[in-house]
Amino acid sequence: MKVSREKAKELIAGCVATLGWETVSLERACGRVVAEDIVSPVDVPDKDLSAVDGYAFTAGKHLKVPFKLNIVGEVPAGSEATKTLREGEATLVMTGAPLPPGANAVVRLEDVKVHGNQVVVDFPVERGNLVNFKGCDIQKGEVILKKGERLDWRKIGLLAHAGVFQVKVFRKPRVALIPTGNEIGEPFETQKGTKNSGFWSIRHLLESEGAECFYMGVVPDDAEKVKEAVENATELADIVVTLGGVSRGKYDIVKKIIPLTAFTVKFTETNIRPGKPLLFATYGKKLFFGLPGYPSASVVNALEFLVPAVRKMAGRTNWKNTYITAFAGEPLKSRRGRVDFVRVLLFEEDGRLKVKGAGSQRTGVFKTTATCDGFAVLGEDRETALPGEKVEFLPAR
Repeated sequence: MKVSREKAKELIAGCVATLGWETVSLERACGRVVAEDIVSPVDVPDKDLSAVDGYAFTAGKHLKVPFKLNIVGEVPAGSEATKTLREGEATLVMTGAPLPPGANAVVRLEDVKVHGNQVVVDFPVERGNLVNFKGCDIQKGEVILKKGERLDWRKIGLLAHAGVFQVKVFRKPRVALIPTGNEIGEPFETQKGTKNSGFWSIRHLLESEGAECFYMGVVPDDAEKVKEAVENATELADIVVTLGGVSRGKYDIVKKIIPLTAFTVKFTETNIRPGKPLLFATYGKKLFFGLPGYPSASVVNALEFLVPAVRKMAGRTNWKNTYITAFAGEPLKSRRGRVDFVRVLLFEEDGRLKVKGAGSQRTGVFKTTATCDGFAVLGEDRETALPGEKVEFLPAR
């Protein structure tokens, strides 16, 4: 069952459901997705504060420049101002200190002269001068984050700024990863030349997108063992991902056993390169992705199809991939009838973002996939992209 790239994306998106939610503290919130709109419980600041070290007083038209004010007190930051100022009086205030009752303006220490217990101001001052009024930053009841936003260091700082320490977030998607193949070895195993690089790449890619990954271990090309591993993973995870065994070879076990499990196969390949073999199946709200064995092919499929599914399941509103418009800086080879993901390097020239080949485009070569800036996506309706022609660019970083 072969489908186009766009049809595959449509089918996958239509099968993704968000998960439940939990409440976490800010200590555990980075990378999580907000499960409801968050409103500020307080005004920020919660009172009128001085923006500088200076003198607070009541500004108005009654003051004729120059004017003198009697210094009647001092308010350090973190303290409370209780004395109400009268006309002609001023209080020394520190940065962040609350204004005394009756004050509505502040002047900097360095802008005025002090004689004894009097401060002399020789310039006009308007109400609100150097004052951070109550609620000028955030107002109580204001929506500060919307459902579906992913929390990063800035947004966590914003929550702390508004006095929010616990936040309701969507549960992380659980992804079980199953590399398959008799030839696959771990990086530390010297007796096997084919290393488990696809797993390590995709695991950390998915974790960077907010997934919780489980490693089920390498499974050999044995139908019963692969079936058992998939069934065990299905109990554990929201998404089951295998690597290898989905092409048309004699030992492509995954493609043969998935129809024998609880999963319903939706398609088995797309029209992209590298990575035409891609098995997608569903079981209730659970998803199955059978990725090809070559790391370059599995990474392209993960970026284009798996990552958006993880984002959407995690509750993110901006779950779709972002493609940047760039220009070919040299001929980029493609073939009509398929969508080519060409490994490229990004550079700027003559005020334009341009791309050039990152080296070998062979599916069996992983180095250029690991070191490229991303992929020039050449649609099925075009052949070689010539210098100066527009291309879609999918970042890999």
